[in-house]
Amino acid sequence: RIGWYLITQEQQAEMDPHLAPGDILMSRKNWYLSNVGLPGFWPHALIYLGAPDKLAATMDADPEVAAWIQAQTGSELTFMQYLQQRAPTPALLYQLGHDEEQYRVIEAISEGVVLNTMSHAAGDYLVALRPRLSTLAKAQAIVYAFEQAGKPYDFDFDFATDHALVCTELVWRAYRPDEGKDGLSVPLVEVAGRRTLPANTLAEFYSEHAEDPERQLDFVYFLDAVEGEQRA
Repeated sequence: RIGWYLITQEQQAEMDPHLAPGDILMSRKNWYLSNVGLPGFWPHALIYLGAPDKLAATMDADPEVAAWIQAQTGSELTFMQYLQQRAPTPALLYQLGHDEEQYRVIEAISEGVVLNTMSHAAGDYLVALRPRLSTLAKAQAIVYAFEQAGKPYDFDFDFATDHALVCTELVWRAYRPDEGKDGLSVPLVEVAGRRTLPANTLAEFYSEHAEDPERQLDFVYFLDAVEGEQRA
């Protein structure tokens, strides 16, 4: 299959109401040569934003987010206004969309850290996991991700630096705990002498702790490909 994927736009539309800004998605596009060099089934991870109106409504409804923005700026700004201050160009692109389709995810792909539409990002298999964190922590993660837009892809898969980012590094850094910022404590693993986080390891991390009352991620949604029937 060249140029088309099994997850349809109708399935994307059915899934979208179940997703929330800040959800972590993992996707797989069959027949990509890059799949061969990556460990496990899931090769890619990304952050769901939702359409601009959904993201804005979610963040502006949370008083913790409003208080954080006011503490950062000294002004009563909406989340989108704050995002425009911190990352003007990607925030503008996000609101404009692409070819009459709204951007709904941010991800690191071979072209670098970019906003993307769900139809381009979904592929053949797609799973959504939800960090068990406050809306504020998700807002902080999303702002961080927007600030990375335009950085190149890290073909060295080096998590020690952030001048270039691989897909899971964008997710890991966005959700890494810091002073004044709750986050996810996802351990890195060593691959070929480097500390890194393959997307499949993130899936394993969820699976290993799925029944733990103190788990960090919740299952939200899964679209499964049936390659032999050419459908998901």
